[in-house]
Amino acid sequence: MKKAIPLIFAFGALLFAGCASTRQYVPMPDQTKTVEDPSKGRIYVVRPASLGYAVSMNVSEDGKPIGATGSHGFICWERPPGDSIVSSASEGVSQVPLTVDAGHVYYVFQHLRMGLLIARNELELVDEEKGRKALKNCHAARVETPKQTVMPAPPKE
Repeated sequence: MKKAIPLIFAFGALLFAGCASTRQYVPMPDQTKTVEDPSKGRIYVVRPASLGYAVSMNVSEDGKPIGATGSHGFICWERPPGDSIVSSASEGVSQVPLTVDAGHVYYVFQHLRMGLLIARNELELVDEEKGRKALKNCHAARVETPKQTVMPAPPKE
């Protein structure tokens, strides 16, 4: 039992080390407008709950990184009309297929669940009323440049 106490404190310190931030790698549309570019559709991924506040979840669209959600945060972007798949991966992958129409807004909730080793996430397409209500209690992502690994140039022969 004496050996378990330090492990419990170490795990607790890691768990509560800090809140995960909500960040976005694509431009954030003007939030005062329903849709900034009327020829595009707007997508929100909203994480309305505080469960897993120390864990951020990466979000991508058609394999392209869009950002990462933290507790009570949202990311938002606009895209041309057409079929799309919004996905998030943790212990498994959750996906939501969308057919985006110009001038329309889509709300995707990201729910976190306890996983075996890490948190699981589940994406759910919700209606506009539920989406707008949740946005009032969430903060917008901070837009930043994604961290990329710089590959060294091949040696010259």
